[in-house]
Amino acid sequence: MKKNTPLKGGIILVMLLLLSCHSTEEPTPSATNAEGPDQEGWNSKITVTSNGRVAAHVEYSHMEKFSKKRQVQFDGGIKVDFYNNKGKHTSHLTADKGLLFEDTNDVEARENVIAKSDSGITLRSPSLKWLNRTQKILTDDFVTITTQKGDTLRGKGFESDQNLKNWFIKRPTGVTQKKFELPKSARKPLEQEALPDSSAHEKK
Repeated sequence: MKKNTPLKGGIILVMLLLLSCHSTEEPTPSATNAEGPDQEGWNSKITVTSNGRVAAHVEYSHMEKFSKKRQVQFDGGIKVDFYNNKGKHTSHLTADKGLLFEDTNDVEARENVIAKSDSGITLRSPSLKWLNRTQKILTDDFVTITTQKGDTLRGKGFESDQNLKNWFIKRPTGVTQKKFELPKSARKPLEQEALPDSSAHEKK
C-alpha cells in the first residue's frame, strides 16, 4: 500500500493540472460580450404593428437585438414604409442607421435621413423619430423640406403627421416661393395643438 501511494498521488496531481489547464482555455465573457446583442440578422425585414394592424415595415441590412434594453439596432442602411389606419401606404424613409424601441414600437432613424410622402413632399434631416401611437414624425435637428413643386424651406425642429401633410418647423430659416404663415400672437393650431411662438407651418 505504501508503494502505491506516490503513484496515486502523482495521478491525482496530473489530473488536477489537466483540469486547471482546460479551464483557463475556456473563453470568459468580456464586458462587451456581456452587453452584446442576443440576436443578429442580415438582409431581412421587421413588421411593426399597432392594435393588430401593420403600421410599418422596416427593411435592414444588419440587425442586432438587445433584450435587456428592449431595443433593436440597425446599421448598414434601413428602409421604412409607413401605413395609415386603413392600411394605405403613406410615406417611405431611408437612413444609414436606425433604432426600434420594442416597448412602444417607435422607430428612430439616424444619419442621412430622407423621408418622402406619397403626396410628393421630401424631408431631409440628420435624425428623425416616428411615434407609433400618434403616427407622427419629429426631430430637434435641422431639416430641409422640398415640395413636389420644388419649393424649399429650411429650419430647426420639426413635427408632422406621417403623411407630411400637416407639418411645421419651429425655427424656419430658408427661402421658398410658397406662401407660409408666420404666426405671432394668434395662430391656427395643428391638429388641435398649440404651435410655438417662433414657428412656421404649411398654410392650407
